[in-house]
Parts: sequence; C-alpha cells; structure tokens
Amino acid sequence: MSASVLVGVGSVGLAAPAIAQPALPPAPVQWLCSPDISADPCDLPSDTTDLGTGEVTGSPELSAEADKPVDCFYVYPTVSDQLALNADLTAQPEVQSIASYQAARFAGQCRVFAPIYRQMTLFPGIAAGLAGAPLAQTGYGDVLAAWNDYLAHHNNGRGVILIGHSQGTLMLRKLIHDQIDPNPTLRRQLVGAFLMGGNVLTARGRTVGGDFQNIPVCTQQGESGCVVAYSTAVADPTVSLFGNSSHDALSPVMGLPSGPGYQVACTDPAVLSGISDPVGITIPSAPYAFGIISMLLGYTSFPQGAPTSASTWTTSAQRAVGRCTEVNGYHDYQFHLTDPAAQPVNELPLFNSHLVDINLGYDRLVAIAEQQTDTWLAST
Repeated sequence: MSASVLVGVGSVGLAAPAIAQPALPPAPVQWLCSPDISADPCDLPSDTTDLGTGEVTGSPELSAEADKPVDCFYVYPTVSDQLALNADLTAQPEVQSIASYQAARFAGQCRVFAPIYRQMTLFPGIAAGLAGAPLAQTGYGDVLAAWNDYLAHHNNGRGVILIGHSQGTLMLRKLIHDQIDPNPTLRRQLVGAFLMGGNVLTARGRTVGGDFQNIPVCTQQGESGCVVAYSTAVADPTVSLFGNSSHDALSPVMGLPSGPGYQVACTDPAVLSGISDPVGITIPSAPYAFGIISMLLGYTSFPQGAPTSASTWTTSAQRAVGRCTEVNGYHDYQFHLTDPAAQPVNELPLFNSHLVDINLGYDRLVAIAEQQTDTWLAST
C-alpha cells in the first residue's frame, strides 16, 4: 500500500469517528488512461538509456490502438496526498506519475484502460480503513463500475491483462475473486494478471485455493490465464505487511481470505520471463510529481538521486538478482545487488522494498505479458 500505513497508522484514533460512515455509492466512471484519450500518462515512448551498459535503445513505432491484440486494465496503488479519507476523482499529479511509472511500459503490448477511483488516501485514509471504515469499499465500487463499463463499451470479446500494485492489487484481487474467477467466459478472456505487492493468497503448496478457485498463479514460461504475484524484499523480513498470511492486515479490509491456512504467492519473474540476467530498476526519466511518494522514493530506492537520462526511460546502473524465499513465515521475492558497493535500496519498516515491486526488472514483466499474449492468441 505504498507508504500509506507507515504514514497513517498513527492516526487511527483521529480517523475512528469515520468508521460509522457507509461506503459511498459508485461515481460516474472517469478514465485516467484510455485509447479514447489522445495523450494520457500511460502513453509514453519506450526509448531507454541503460546507465549500467551505456546502451540507448530507441522507441519502435507504437502500433495503432486498434491494432494492439489485447487490452490492459490497470489499477494504481496508494498515492493520493489529499487530506481526506477517500481521494476525489481528479487526475492528481501523483496519480499521473504512478500510471507512467507502472503502466506505460506495458502500452506496447495492449490498449491501456486505467480508471480514476476514490482510493483510501495516504493520510488519513489507510489508517481509517484498517480501523474499520468502509473506505476500501468506496474505491472498489468505482473500480467495479469502470470494469463493467469497460466490458460493456470497449472489450468486445478481447483478451485482457490486469495490472495492479498495492491498494490496486487489493482491488483487483476482489474483482477477480467476485467477477472473473467464477465466470467461465471471463476466465477465457483473461490473458494474465500482474498483482504485485498485495498478498495474493493460495492454499499452502498449491497454485489455487486462496483468492481464486480456478485461476492459478503462474509456474512456467509462456503460461497464460494465470497470475504473476510477488512482493520484493532486501533483508530477511521480521515484521512486514507483505508476504505472511498469518500477519495479513490488508486482505480483511476487502473481505478477502486471510489467515495461517493460506500462503502468500511468490512467482519468480526470471523463470516466467526466461530472462535470468541481473536486472536494474527502470523508471521514467521525468521527475515524479512532488509529494509523499516522491520523498519516499528518494529515501528508499534512490538515496543518491533517481536515475535519469535524455531518454524517456532510464535503467539504473545497479543490477540485482533474486529468488522467491520463505523466511520467518514471509514468502517474498528477495533480491540483492550484484555490486556490494552500489547504491543501496533502503527498506521501510513494515514495507520492505515495496516501492520497486514493479520497476525492478520491469522489462521481465513486459516480456511475460508479451509471451502470455502470444499463448492466449494461439489458443483462441
């Protein structure tokens, strides 16, 4: 949930009077990113400078939206700095920045649809949500309305990839659990899902049986109709919001399964992509909109300054390798830098290295999406 609980957990008492308030009714659907918007934050060229190798790759000409073979439905994480319990339905600068960070690199593979939703804010929304206020239900109502609008007016039987992080993953876990997993038609349209940093659950030792009874977590390269899910960590976790189903404060907020009978999913992106080389952190070169998240990115991921270049995207000079581990009951994708003298990734209490869940090895995720699309198209 990005920095949300860390910022907001101390304010639970301040937010407690809101607990009695009912969830707000769904609002009219508003899109942050859509093929119908001529320029949105999910529309970025893919040219990239790799500071580790010095290589500069150009941006291939993007396919016309109508020519892209599948769609992506993206739900962003907790980023709103508004001093409210639920954010409003404006495309705030920090919301636009995170969409570019996390969704724009997928745009070469799919038409990107991203709804604006009244998410639980960084402060005081998350604290109030954890204390029992139905704030997540308000946000989910907006996401569900956007999903239904997308199905009714844009999908036309196309395959779809779901992408979420943190609070966005919680929303998509609920959406898949309620709307897609029980529906054979929608399951057939699911190309894949990237549910990052949000405690996707399975039965212990199985690929299903937690959040989803029919849709499995991915286990092999090229597998489609499955879920990619993990949370990153540098050190062995001891107390964290992510990775341990026995200490999961997030899932109950959405009425999702939780408890020691489940296991938090960790799918190895090197195995699923077929890319085993060490990876960097790839981010847009333009500065992230100033606010709480930009400051936390500076403290955790980029204490010596975010990597930047003349290209639209920049990959850090530092490289990392990792694997799924289970330590102290926490099932995470644990990584370390190959150069011990390189700029470190500082972890936040309770959050591990949450802010790099998608951008560390970003192109592996894009490669997985491309392979899933090829498999799905071949089967339809």
